[in-house]
Amino acid sequence: MPRMAAALVPRELVSWSLTAVALAALEGGVLGVIVKNQFGAVASPAVVNVAVAVVAAAPAFSNLASLLVARMASGRDKLVMLGRLMVVIGICLVAMALTGRTAVGLAVFCVMAVLARMAWSGILIVRAAVWRANYTRNWRARVTARIVQMAALLMVVSSALIGVLLDWRPDAFRAAFIVGAVCALTAAQVNRKAHLRRQRQLIAAELAEQTLQGGRLSIALLADVLRRDSDFRHYMMSMMAFGSGNLMLLPMLVVLINDQLHLQPLQQVLLLSSLPLLVLCFSVSFWGRVLDRRHIFSYRAVHSWFFVACSGLFCAALISGTPALLWPASVLLGAAYAGGHLGWNLGHNDFSSDANASHYMAIHVTLTGLRGLIMPLVGMGFYQYLLAAAPRYGEYALLLPLSLTVTGAVSFVVLHLQLRRRNAGAD
Repeated sequence: MPRMAAALVPRELVSWSLTAVALAALEGGVLGVIVKNQFGAVASPAVVNVAVAVVAAAPAFSNLASLLVARMASGRDKLVMLGRLMVVIGICLVAMALTGRTAVGLAVFCVMAVLARMAWSGILIVRAAVWRANYTRNWRARVTARIVQMAALLMVVSSALIGVLLDWRPDAFRAAFIVGAVCALTAAQVNRKAHLRRQRQLIAAELAEQTLQGGRLSIALLADVLRRDSDFRHYMMSMMAFGSGNLMLLPMLVVLINDQLHLQPLQQVLLLSSLPLLVLCFSVSFWGRVLDRRHIFSYRAVHSWFFVACSGLFCAALISGTPALLWPASVLLGAAYAGGHLGWNLGHNDFSSDANASHYMAIHVTLTGLRGLIMPLVGMGFYQYLLAAAPRYGEYALLLPLSLTVTGAVSFVVLHLQLRRRNAGAD
């Protein structure tokens, strides 16, 4: 690694490690288990299931705030913006820790979870620009993998501790949320003292791009990017099917594992958060090396089938009533998450330039937000429909996200083959 880039990594590790402790409390699986087990008696089962869908999908649909954050960050100091967003996360975690076990408390818990995840989606937008500026293309994925590894290890420990607390004493998870808040606020201070290479040039390029496009980021501007860049447009279309299936999966699993297999809270947290994060930690370096060598089309053509495999195993576990299948499925889910994390954060760089990288990332996360807003509720509605038809049909609910994931994976293979033919023709 170049000496200047290597010098930036230690502070990045400290900042994102602290943030990881806070994020462990905001993991979709953790939040879903808390809502299902701690607030299950304060409202009807259907309302609680919708609340589970909201908090479990909050990491995805909160990305709808990305356009606003991208507009705020464009042409401004990125490190200051990161610090402010981390403070928002800390405040939300404190509010979540203080909610009562009532219907109002459930509503406040859900709203704060969404706000915290909106702040995190903004951090992702700004962080993508920081990493692009600090690390070159041939090192970016591997540096990201190191940071993700450290963060994932801390999230594994933190989420597992939350699961233990849930089994030990229902309200004890609140202490973990306070600790997470303190870590988020500390990370904000650490990040303010970080370094962004060529920040003046980056801000100048963003301001020049704004002038060229006639203003700040807007829906019309992002739509124009999709019209002009056919490769990116096709990538986003494939991600729509693929991501829809993946975003349905987690909230449905939280409810199905609880309702159909009746596992304890600690087992649920281990299956849906801690174990996948642990596997992510040890597999993300592999995916980093793959992504550094491949275009995102070719990368997704391989990676997407890990999501297909884990969805298929989860589906088989529910239909057959075999909890043992959940554990290998969870392992595959972690490997899929590892590759997905890198592809989601870095894939747009194969289409964008320095000046418009934030535009491409804004499109990506905004469309992710739309999927996250709609698809988990569609999946939960499908599950409720099956239960209304016959209680035994509920175990088949995961066939819907599985079919969407398969559709997206096939689409990525087609894009990969088209790219290979085009490159062969150019040679």
